[in-house]
Amino acid sequence: MFRRKDRDAQPSLWLPTEKLPTTPATSFYVRLDRALKASGFGDAVRELCEPYYQMDRSRGGRPGIDPEVYFKMQMVGFFEGIPSERGT
Repeated sequence: MFRRKDRDAQPSLWLPTEKLPTTPATSFYVRLDRALKASGFGDAVRELCEPYYQMDRSRGGRPGIDPEVYFKMQMVGFFEGIPSERGT
């Protein structure tokens, strides 16, 4: 009929962080970030987007995403094949 559950049969699901896989420090995105910093990407993008970003807190609402971060998110979506902004 019914048998009792053996509580010792299931192994622990806890995994120490030392056993998690890591990527090498010279990954593609680290090199891409270095190249973007060297070219002045962040300042250039902020300057181009400045007319479209109003940072007036008195008007309420959440502040917009930093344009540099936004475009980096778009790049990750492109390189990883993520078809929508919601996916990123």
